[in-house]
Amino acid sequence: MDFKTFFLNTATLLIVLDPVGIIPIVQSLLLPVPRKRRMHVLRRELCIVLGLLLMFYFAGEAILNYMEIDQSTLSISGGILLLLIAVGMVFPRVDVLGPTPEHDSKNSEPLLVPIAVPIIVGPASISVVMIMAAKCTDTPALLFNSLSVVAAWAVAFTVLMFTRKIAAKMGQRGAVALTRLMGTILVLLAIQMCLNGLTKYIDAVRNPAPDPAPVEQVEQAQPDPAELPRHE
Repeated sequence: MDFKTFFLNTATLLIVLDPVGIIPIVQSLLLPVPRKRRMHVLRRELCIVLGLLLMFYFAGEAILNYMEIDQSTLSISGGILLLLIAVGMVFPRVDVLGPTPEHDSKNSEPLLVPIAVPIIVGPASISVVMIMAAKCTDTPALLFNSLSVVAAWAVAFTVLMFTRKIAAKMGQRGAVALTRLMGTILVLLAIQMCLNGLTKYIDAVRNPAPDPAPVEQVEQAQPDPAELPRHE
């Protein structure tokens, strides 16, 4: 059990989750929700986040391989979704998610998208937890390093629980200004994610991985021991 690796993994994932930076984004997405249910919705979304992080930690590579999804596709799709959300933040009158079928308050509550995915759990955090799992050499190390995921999530959970108090101190004008600023920054991040995905895709097309040689050819390529020169 390497505690240095534990703290390093926890810090890395916490930086990627960036709970302080996404407070204005989360606050703006919770505005359509009635005030009494905002904390309940936020707790529910954060519990979904923990489940998603652990799922990709233990089975992320198998899931992506089974669905034939590579990192470039994950980055491009996440960037497009973030771009749509950012447009709605910069231009509040643009409803990128579309009208709800009913005007019930529960139908306006975000579920999974967009708070849990991709605001908190995005391509970056998915890649980080998958890399963390890939570095583990045995099952005990895999289980121990999963505590880094739980620890980073716990810190993010604690920070995001104070979104209401932070938003109250900023005031309505400050919240609107900060939301539009974060929306503008989110546009840049979304475009950069798309560009990174396109770069990875183009590199994969130009430099495809070599196909493994058939077993028969490998066996034929091996020299016969009887034909090797003998040193007397």
